[in-house]
Amino acid sequence: MNLRYKEYAFGKLAVRYLFDDDSGAVSLVLLPRHKSADCFHERRTWLQVPELVKIGMDAKAWHVGSLAHVALRHQPQGNGAGNTLKYGYSTSSLRFSSQEFIGNTIITSLSAEEGYLIEHRVRHYENEECLEVTTKFFNNTGHSVILDLLTSFSLDNLSPYSKADAQKLLLHRFRGGWSMEGKHTTASIEELNLACPWTYAFPESERFGVIGSHPVKRFFPVCAVEDTQANVFWGASLSISSSWQMELSRDSDCYSLSGGLGDCEFAGWFRNVPNGACFTAPTAYISAAENLDDLCENLLGAHHKYADRQPAQEQHLPIIFNEWCTTWGNPSHDRMIALADRLIDSPVKYLVIDAGWTDVIPNSFGQGGNGDWNYAKDRFPGGLLATSKELKKRGFITGIWFEFEVTTKGARIFGRDYDHMHLKRNGELIVTGSDRSFLDFRNPETIAYLQHKVIDFLRNNEIGYLKVDYNGSIGIGCDGDLSAGNGLYEHIQAVLAFFQLIRQQLPRLVIENCASGGHRLTAEFMQLTAMSSFSDAHEGKEIPVIGARLHRLALPRQLQIWVVLNPDQNINEFLYRLSSGFLGRLCMSGNVDQLSEEQNILLRQAMDLYKNCREIIKYGSTKVFGHPCNNIRHLTGWQAVVRTGHDQRQALAVIHLFANAPSGVLSIPLPEGKWKLDGSLKKSIDIKIRGNKLLVSNATDFSGTALLLVRTD
Repeated sequence: MNLRYKEYAFGKLAVRYLFDDDSGAVSLVLLPRHKSADCFHERRTWLQVPELVKIGMDAKAWHVGSLAHVALRHQPQGNGAGNTLKYGYSTSSLRFSSQEFIGNTIITSLSAEEGYLIEHRVRHYENEECLEVTTKFFNNTGHSVILDLLTSFSLDNLSPYSKADAQKLLLHRFRGGWSMEGKHTTASIEELNLACPWTYAFPESERFGVIGSHPVKRFFPVCAVEDTQANVFWGASLSISSSWQMELSRDSDCYSLSGGLGDCEFAGWFRNVPNGACFTAPTAYISAAENLDDLCENLLGAHHKYADRQPAQEQHLPIIFNEWCTTWGNPSHDRMIALADRLIDSPVKYLVIDAGWTDVIPNSFGQGGNGDWNYAKDRFPGGLLATSKELKKRGFITGIWFEFEVTTKGARIFGRDYDHMHLKRNGELIVTGSDRSFLDFRNPETIAYLQHKVIDFLRNNEIGYLKVDYNGSIGIGCDGDLSAGNGLYEHIQAVLAFFQLIRQQLPRLVIENCASGGHRLTAEFMQLTAMSSFSDAHEGKEIPVIGARLHRLALPRQLQIWVVLNPDQNINEFLYRLSSGFLGRLCMSGNVDQLSEEQNILLRQAMDLYKNCREIIKYGSTKVFGHPCNNIRHLTGWQAVVRTGHDQRQALAVIHLFANAPSGVLSIPLPEGKWKLDGSLKKSIDIKIRGNKLLVSNATDFSGTALLLVRTD
């Protein structure tokens, strides 16, 4: 092995390329700049296994690795088939070809003797502490090839601080799940059974991800590896909205963290690439940091530039009112006007009409018979335009709910005459839950239909806010390509193109991304939309826990938190719910036009305080304290979310107590400095500041508060 380095510096990150001039291999090493001393030259080269040495043999201890892993159908796989498609002939045949640094992008080319190439780009944006990675495959072999695997990113040689087999490594993952999004889990390499055996005969891999069109189902496409001895974290997130996978794998002393489209084995994805053609893997974001919160903040920092491009009114984080938990699928013109009259002269900007505005099947929660998108004439006798005009007179932007990717039983378009516009698998119509089918967005007839039913409808009815829902996953894939997995990928790319078409034709439209709550909390969808529903947890006590979890996975400025208010709530419950809304975008619902005078006063106080916290929510940094239990439906203990503004002069503390809350004084750490209380949403809870501690007392079970703090030094 003949090693050499080439290094680039971006912000607090050192990007080091490790070359083996003997094999032609090259890999990427990412380090915090102030911890840039690695141990590669001190590493053992051979295992020195006694059983092998005594018979005149030995095994290599490590290899340089690769910038990307690829598997071509016609070439030999590695020894990990069934467990991983990495480490095969297609990857080991790649040789370093060239590297250039243009503007803010490092472009590295790898080529194989057969004629295929990999172009690996690492791009840095100013004021960001993460890197954008794209990997592109070129086929110049003279014949078509089938890609079974192509990674979006690969961080090989973990940990760079290890001199022998890496130990003390942890894998951090974030679980999905309906109404329980964002749970952080940690497992050691020993618990994953990835520790090193006596010699390296077979690669081992922890391959995980999501299959289908709900890309945040059991996992978020975000993970990290921690070296607990060096106190360094490496992390990545994928910008992907179809089936995906990540892998923590080992074939030597070193570990490799990689990810991209779910491959042939995991998700049924493979793709034909004709001679002369190319394919680009989904974008990935990578970073390194000394703690998990900083790492996640680095990865999320890549998305502010997209949020900044949303319509101008979004930059002030307006409050939303959505009537879903008011009418539960039975909205009407009269009810919307009554709600608007109560909310006049408040910071609420958007009034959203949720599911049920169409001519739906009764008692179906607004779901049955969707797809024709004809309004319910009995509940909107003047049409949606009349409602929009009345709301506009009162100073509101009208919002409307659509689930335009599906059709449901009872709609004309759900019928057999329109099967050609729907997705199929193995020639059979894809139906989920017995009554939901999926339009095929690769079909021009579908796009023409939705141009009229969605885009023209929004324009003609003066609607300025669109909530897009998606309440089902098509599963492993669909027809229309060589593999069902690639059919799914191409279909979702066409769905995203339709979102872009909406934006092109209606540039001032605010779009909300929802998929049964948080099943599409991915970079790809969130970059196209102004905000996203954080969860379908509408009224549960778990709302603040889910909201706090998601601060590591999405920008709070884009997380829409349900705050359902009703007159039968006592003051503790009322404040518990209101304070939850400060964890992101405050989205109210419920019978707010029937609140008591005391409740109305508290609501107005909350909205005024929220206005003063907007910049902290938009650009702050979050730390979560406390000990809520694992079962979010049976919470005990407490939680405090402290979010500090980017200028370090303001902070927002959102505190919730659950069952069996501590009876004494809670002590919550604050950032350095002298702090004072500048605004609060509380009734009986006592708050004191002593040094860098926020002291909370006189709090009862299931109470909550939101506090605005300012520095005085």
